[in-house]
Amino acid sequence: MTIQAAFNRSQLKWDTYMFLGDQYLSYGLASNTVFVGPRSIAAGWPGLADTQFAEGIDAMVPFSYPPVISTVPVIPTEKDYVYIFRGDQYVRYDFANEKIIYGPLDIAHYWPGMKDVGFDRDIDAAFLDHRGDFAQVFVDTYIFFKGDKYITYDPRADKVSGGPYPIADRWPGLKEAGFDRGIDAVVYNVVEPSALGGNSRRECYFVKADKVLHFDIENWKPLTGARNISDVWPGLKGTEYAAAIPAPPYPPVKAHAELRITFNNPGEDNPNPYGWIELKTKSGRPFRVWTQQNQGNSTPARASAAPSMNLPFTSSDIASVGAYVDEYDALSGDDFLARGTKNFVGNGRYTLSSDDGSVDIDITVTDR
Repeated sequence: MTIQAAFNRSQLKWDTYMFLGDQYLSYGLASNTVFVGPRSIAAGWPGLADTQFAEGIDAMVPFSYPPVISTVPVIPTEKDYVYIFRGDQYVRYDFANEKIIYGPLDIAHYWPGMKDVGFDRDIDAAFLDHRGDFAQVFVDTYIFFKGDKYITYDPRADKVSGGPYPIADRWPGLKEAGFDRGIDAVVYNVVEPSALGGNSRRECYFVKADKVLHFDIENWKPLTGARNISDVWPGLKGTEYAAAIPAPPYPPVKAHAELRITFNNPGEDNPNPYGWIELKTKSGRPFRVWTQQNQGNSTPARASAAPSMNLPFTSSDIASVGAYVDEYDALSGDDFLARGTKNFVGNGRYTLSSDDGSVDIDITVTDR
C-alpha cells in the first residue's frame, strides 16, 4: 500500500504521523522505530471519531504560530493544532486535547484563493515549511501539492502566495525520479545542529507509492533518488506502509449532503455558537456534520454555516438529526440554543430549540 498523508506534530516536536486508510502510526525518524500503531484513527484521534476524517485523510499541516522578533533566543509559544483535509472539507484539530476546534468547513470558503487555483478539493499532500532562527522572524509557508502542480500559501496574510507551479520546473530531481506528479505524502523534518555547533537543516521526504525521495530544502536539491520506503525507514519494513499494492479506497460514497445551519438568538446579531450537530443512522451510528468548540469568543464566529459533504450511507439509512449547541455570552454566561433530536423524514428544515434560542438545519441529501 502507500502512505496517504503524513505530518509532524508541530514545528518543535518532531513526532511523525503516517496515515493509511483508516489507520495511522507514529514513527521516529531518528530512531527508525514505530512508536505507536498501526491503530485506527478513531481510536488514536478520538475527536475525529464519528466523522468522515476517521475513515481517511488527504493531507495535514500543523498550525502556524505567530512570528517572534527578538534579539535573544526566544522559544515561541505554539499550539498543538493541526489542519486536516479530506475532499473539499477541513477541520482544525486540537491535538493536545483530542478534539475538533471547528469544522468541517469548506476549503474554498475559508482558505482564500484556493478555489481560484484549483486546490479547494482533493489535495494530494502538504507540509508547513518553518524557516528562520530564534533571533529573527520566523517565516511560515504552507506548501500544497495536487496532480503535477503545487502552490504556496501565506498563513499570516491568509492567502495563496504563489502558483500553481509545475512540480517538475521548480523541484530539481523530482521529474527524473518520477515524483513530478501524484505525490502521496510529504514528511517535513528539521535536523538540529550537533553538539559541536552548526546550523539546523530543513529537509523533507517525498512519498509516492513504495518509494521515498529525500530533499534538502536549505540547499534546494535532492539528497537521494527514489528509494524503497523500507530502505529509508527500516522500521516500516514488512508493514503495509512500505508496500507497493494500492492503498484501500475510502468507503464508497452513497449520498451527498448539503446543509444550511442558522443559529438564532433573539437580540443577538452575531451569535458565537459552539457544540455539535449530527446525523444518526438507523444502526445507531452517529455522523457529525458540524463541530465548534467554545473558545470564549468562538472562532470563526458566524450566524450560519453551510457544510457540504459526502456520506457513507443513504438518505433511507438516516434515523434522526441531533444537536447540542450553546452560544457564548461574556456578560451573562452561555445561552442554550439547541438540545435534542428530531426524526429524519426526508429533505427539509429541522428546527431544534432550547431555553434561549434555536437552530434551523436545512438538509438536502442526494443519494448516489
